[in-house]
Amino acid sequence: MRAAAAATTALLLSACGAEPAPRLEASETLGARAWSETLVVDGHIKASANTPLTVPGSGWESRILVDMVADGSAVRKGQVVARFDAPQSRMELSQAETELLRKALGEEGIAMAAGVNQVVLAADSAKVDADLALSERYAKVDLSVFARNKVLDALADIGYLSTKRGYLGWKSGQVAARSGADSAVLRSQRDSVMLMADQKRKNLAALELVAPHDGVFLQAADWDGTKAEIGASQRVGQEFGSLPDLDMLVAHFSVAEGRAFGLKVGLPVRVRLLGVGTEMSLKVTRVGSTASVKSGESPVKYSDFEAAIDKATALKLGLKPGQAMRATVQLVDQAGALTVPNMALVQDGSGFAVYTEEQGKAVRHKVVLGLRGPVRSEVKSGVAAGARVLLLPETEEKKS
Repeated sequence: MRAAAAATTALLLSACGAEPAPRLEASETLGARAWSETLVVDGHIKASANTPLTVPGSGWESRILVDMVADGSAVRKGQVVARFDAPQSRMELSQAETELLRKALGEEGIAMAAGVNQVVLAADSAKVDADLALSERYAKVDLSVFARNKVLDALADIGYLSTKRGYLGWKSGQVAARSGADSAVLRSQRDSVMLMADQKRKNLAALELVAPHDGVFLQAADWDGTKAEIGASQRVGQEFGSLPDLDMLVAHFSVAEGRAFGLKVGLPVRVRLLGVGTEMSLKVTRVGSTASVKSGESPVKYSDFEAAIDKATALKLGLKPGQAMRATVQLVDQAGALTVPNMALVQDGSGFAVYTEEQGKAVRHKVVLGLRGPVRSEVKSGVAAGARVLLLPETEEKKS
């Protein structure tokens, strides 16, 4: 009877608008406990230093790829990585050599023509000198024994022959000057052709791409992801590949920005090579300072980090750039720490706050955090052990 009366009274109070009992939220009692968090991420081996390899030659000449080592092959210093041919340069060199021969023949022709002209002028000059000497001889004899017309002809011959001798001397000089000018033009043209021929010979002498140091040849891909094949046309100076330095290998990883909490230099990394199962123990040696998107198709930003591999280990295991691996990074490993799940944290200006359950009500506490992990974060101050922390607090932001 009493129980029934009490139930009836409660129902009546409820019907009259009395406050119901507070609804309990998902919560966790704050206390020191073991805290261990790891980050599992896939990556690959890469060289921290790469030597770019370009198509050999100078200028903007084209090349035809005729032979190359396989992509990913180990090469030694001085080894030929790829061979090219330059049919266009060969044809232009042949034309230039033919043109040089023509210029040489032209110079010989000019010299011979000048020599013939000089011989003819010398003969004419000799005849004029002989006629002039004869005329001068008649001009000095006793004119009384000759007829007047003969005297006048002899005097006229002296003036004409003297003028002709001067003309022949001038013409001889003109022949020498003209032949010199023609020869100078041909020499200038020959020098230009010779310069072009030397450039072609130099290009034809640079048809082999030689490895500058030991490494692994990695062929470069075009913008569409394709790689050059035998018979493909290449441009001088075009990127053909790279030669990673095997003395400086690192394990390279990219992780989504939201999972990069706690990453720092010096953390232990356990690496397993995919496909072979070989494991290595490394340490984080570099953590990227900024995060960036990998492609325009996804807005997710990624941070990168690396773990250096010593040369002895790389040689012992035969490691090469491009090998895939999976790493487990030990972010946190503490025997006892006050931690809260990250889902319980609420942004509070530049800091964070948590909500605790106190007498059926949610009370906000600003907290100072220590280490951050992907799942939990360490609480330094702001809330004491034993508090019941709400995991999914009903904040004003959520209500609005």
